[in-house]
Amino acid sequence: MNLNESARKKLPRILVCGPNPAWQKTLVFEEFRPREVNRALERDCRASGKGVNFARAVRTWGTAVPVVFQFSGGTNGRNLEAWLRREGIEFVSREIGDETRCCTTVLCKKNACMTELIEPSPSITPDDVDFLKKQILSALPDADALALCGTLPNGPLDGFYATLVKEAVRLNKSVLMDSVAHFDETLAAGVQYLKINSGELLTVTGASDPEAAALELLNRFPLRCAAITDGPDKAFIARQGVVHHISIPPISCVCNPLGAGDVCSGVMLSELLSGATSVEAFTAGLAAACASCLTQYAAEFDRAEALRIKNEMRIDPATPCTT
Repeated sequence: MNLNESARKKLPRILVCGPNPAWQKTLVFEEFRPREVNRALERDCRASGKGVNFARAVRTWGTAVPVVFQFSGGTNGRNLEAWLRREGIEFVSREIGDETRCCTTVLCKKNACMTELIEPSPSITPDDVDFLKKQILSALPDADALALCGTLPNGPLDGFYATLVKEAVRLNKSVLMDSVAHFDETLAAGVQYLKINSGELLTVTGASDPEAAALELLNRFPLRCAAITDGPDKAFIARQGVVHHISIPPISCVCNPLGAGDVCSGVMLSELLSGATSVEAFTAGLAAACASCLTQYAAEFDRAEALRIKNEMRIDPATPCTT
């Protein structure tokens, strides 16, 4: 073992449950015209999905070590695993009989806009679920945190996230959720940190006001905080009866916002494990998310650029939750 490997093993270890990965195809057009024949200028294919993007952000930030747990199958699954090996991201896959989905990002240079095309999720069996569950549960004692990332594939997954959370809490591990799958059941199991966007929050709660919805979640579940993003608009984090609003500086030359939310979650949990407060950790995550929007590929960013953006962010004084 060399010195770099030794130092890496001492870093906090995050188990990233990303059960629904994707083989990501990015097509770049000078101008994309709906209902017409469009010829791409560039094409790129690589591993993606919320769990993979989360792990990529953690690895780039460099203060923790991610391990992705996922279902993968078919040619797309093999391509996905080969790409993760290329990136040096550790993973545990359950090979399934169905094909891993392919998602296609369409980038229009003229209008600086993105369109995302998502294939249906694959189907899995009870044996697939049992295998991945056992792998994560057996790895939890030696880990420092668990992250639940994204949607679930089609199959018998009732209680899947909740079972993992209960065991992580029993072992005194940090748990962050960036998902709305089996939402109430999973939060009730003991999730400490929730990071989702305002649209997801309003959809899953049926509320009309994001802050009121976040406060209600804090009242109902054993959350330490709810961190809510809103694209380029102000984000906020609710905790212990107060809300902090965080203003995001204008970002010019946005290239691809895909995966920015996953970057925010990965960096946020990395910072929490490094001892940052939830507000500090969320701010760092938001800055990294902004930096990722400047690159062409999902969840890639320059750490130095993220730190520069972080210095330009404004955290408003805490306001009491009055709703």
